[in-house]
Amino acid sequence: MDRPRAPAALSRRRFLKLAAAGVAGAAVSSLTGAVEATDTGAAREEVPVRGWRRWMHGFGGEDPAATARALKDAGFDVVVSGPTDAVTAAGMEAWLCGGAFGLPGEGADQLKAVNDRGNRHIWFGSGCPNQPPLRERNLENYRKMAQTPGIAGILVDGCRFASPASGLDGYLTCFCDVCREKAGRLGFDFAKMRRDVIVLREAFTSRTGRASRKVEWVENPVGVAEWLTDHPGVLEWLRFRRVCVTEHFRAISEVIHRADLRMGVYIFTPSLSPFVGQSYADLSEFMDVFAPMIYRNYPQRPGEACLNWELTIIPEELGLQGTPEESEAMALVLSWTGLDQIVRDRTIDGVRAALPPESVAQQTAFARALIGPTKELAPIIYIEDPQIRKTVAGVREAGADGVNFFVFMDKWAELVAPAMSG
Repeated sequence: MDRPRAPAALSRRRFLKLAAAGVAGAAVSSLTGAVEATDTGAAREEVPVRGWRRWMHGFGGEDPAATARALKDAGFDVVVSGPTDAVTAAGMEAWLCGGAFGLPGEGADQLKAVNDRGNRHIWFGSGCPNQPPLRERNLENYRKMAQTPGIAGILVDGCRFASPASGLDGYLTCFCDVCREKAGRLGFDFAKMRRDVIVLREAFTSRTGRASRKVEWVENPVGVAEWLTDHPGVLEWLRFRRVCVTEHFRAISEVIHRADLRMGVYIFTPSLSPFVGQSYADLSEFMDVFAPMIYRNYPQRPGEACLNWELTIIPEELGLQGTPEESEAMALVLSWTGLDQIVRDRTIDGVRAALPPESVAQQTAFARALIGPTKELAPIIYIEDPQIRKTVAGVREAGADGVNFFVFMDKWAELVAPAMSG
């Protein structure tokens, strides 16, 4: 497996735009090997003319044909995980959705991810992304899905490593023996990775560590860069995650594209994707549709992939709510994700309740900058958004080709109605 491509040089204009936005997360993307997108103003690729497409994830109702006709009449173009015959008969595209590293019912313990402390852990119902039995089982599932008559494509979900919403014990994985062997084979320093991730945990969890120079990043982004250069194993760990995830995406792509189907991805937002091993730059080489999961107000814990949970689970786990450190920690998190100029609240509860609709537009714009003008971009948003009209308008203005609603509910027509005009 090839290592990530070398970072492309940032144009002065692009650098200043990133610096002004306070996107420290972009620095992580660059340091872990991501390729910065060329400024869209300088793009030379011919931009395809596409209509605005509306997607619905999920399906319901006692009469599938009636539900499909209602969705079509409301303006929907694509249904994900619905009855293919009813959806296509109504004149819409039918897509399927598959997972990645879900654990089987038997023999699962040895397939679990292992954290920096050597403890086995389940995240998002999944195990270690490098376990051969999980990978082959997953590819076989896609082979079967690809044989489904009448579908236009398949969306891939959950192809990643654990995220912050899984908590520190879940997130700081995988250090199993399979990953040890693979890291060595790919030229990564596994011992250095684990050593520095252990230091990272101590920096998060130790009160003396949070007050020391070890976590100077708490005070300013420059300290983060210094800390990461002092602990390169953390960047190696993130790069290893990326290489492994891209590898499996490529394997899935071969299955889907061999069946002459389109391939899409439910992907973490650009501000979070480097932390779970997902690379917009890598995937843009073979992915057809990008659907960033930009849920700003998802209500249910643990809320994997949801901005309002991914940004707050670890600060909550560290016991920072109601302490003098809470506002500093949330300011840091928001700065690193480039959201500090949009999100004004600096409390865990406030951020968790909901991020502003502008945050969804911002992440959409970041995604467009990363994948270029020719790839189809249809962010997936939470359907019970009280400001859904504003959220969808922002997505469209930010350069998306459509929007996907998660998830189908009985009152779907009422929920999406404010966003269906235009």
